[in-house]
Amino acid sequence: MKNIKIYPKDWMTLHPYKQSTPVDAYYAGLANRIHEMMVRTELINSFEPDDAKQICLRMAAYFEDVISGLGIWRAFITKHQQLFGKYLPFYTTDDHYYDDEVNYEDVRFLLWHFTQFYHGLKKGTFVSPDNPANESTSLLIYNMFCDEWTTAPDNPRMKAFFEQEARYGDQEHYEPLLFWFHYHSYLFPDANMELTEYTQALWRENNRTQEQLNEMIMDTHQKLAYVGKTPLLALTSPQWLALIFPESHPDYAFIREVAEQSQAVLPQELIDRNKQEYEQFTTIANGQPILYFPKADELESFLKEKMPDIAGPDYHLPTNLRGRRLALYATPEEGAQIMSSDLDLIKDPANPSYNAERAAKQALSFFIVKHCSVYMLKEMVERGFLADAQTKSLANEERGKAIIQDNWQFLTRYFQKEYPKE
Repeated sequence: MKNIKIYPKDWMTLHPYKQSTPVDAYYAGLANRIHEMMVRTELINSFEPDDAKQICLRMAAYFEDVISGLGIWRAFITKHQQLFGKYLPFYTTDDHYYDDEVNYEDVRFLLWHFTQFYHGLKKGTFVSPDNPANESTSLLIYNMFCDEWTTAPDNPRMKAFFEQEARYGDQEHYEPLLFWFHYHSYLFPDANMELTEYTQALWRENNRTQEQLNEMIMDTHQKLAYVGKTPLLALTSPQWLALIFPESHPDYAFIREVAEQSQAVLPQELIDRNKQEYEQFTTIANGQPILYFPKADELESFLKEKMPDIAGPDYHLPTNLRGRRLALYATPEEGAQIMSSDLDLIKDPANPSYNAERAAKQALSFFIVKHCSVYMLKEMVERGFLADAQTKSLANEERGKAIIQDNWQFLTRYFQKEYPKE
């Protein structure tokens, strides 16, 4: 790919202010150098020009974040460590890892994250964290960051947004920060894509006036910023801001309250009904977590006879489930559910359709695409039903399995934006 030029105006798209300064020009220059590194390692060939530019800008913004002490990246690694006992998925850190400095493992993970979004998502594939082109590019970027560490300028205008003097104690002052963070901060390239998809769906309906459409788009923009989940740990942007700002901040109570309100809560009636369905299923299944049905008619008859509270005498399965192998399971959190995709990947002794060869190639899909409740996914992992799940690694097959098996909770949060709540 022919080299391109990244300008300060490109850099400004990731920032909550409009006028650039020499500091912004410095980081735009770093983004250009990262682009040259991607060309050198040929990683650039995996991306469209605009996508490659975004990766370079966002990698440089990570460096700006650490240099300026903004705390965005630190919030992620701290939360990941709290959840999973380690700072990062995929990569092992050592005694030379510092949570307030640039680390090689951070660079590798972020380059994987952006490659997964700008390449993997578009191609419908999972990018191996051991991708050799990513590894060599990460080393070049990391070495450049180390060389620049002592002379790189911090960004006082960005720091001002996160200091004690910055006030966010009401919606009027909080929302501009939230909207920038959700739609334009470097960690979440998917947020604008999600908004675009919602907007395009509204346009396709074509049954509203222009004024109605504009109002709905603005409402969607606001709603997604508050409750839309991010791929990194499936947290909302208000939850991230509550992690970034310290409890000592004068407006922390307001920031924390918004974060708590951004999380969905099920009605008690639904919680009780789901639990009843689970208890009924457990009694019928005799200890089996999943019941398998080779034909839809068999599952339909089972539901009518054994679980009439769910399926009355006139109940019929959706037509799209006809002619498929099906499975039924239940969890206390989400009640009885039907599973219809990739049943042959489940390594369950009771599963008559299990296919070991295909499972070795495709079982990863359970963590990437929603096949079942995240609570059942957790149950299957604990029972070894998805032990075949793996990805490619040049190291060996064991490493390929470890990437998935040791990080399945992160992967589920990343791709499905869900996780089992305790």
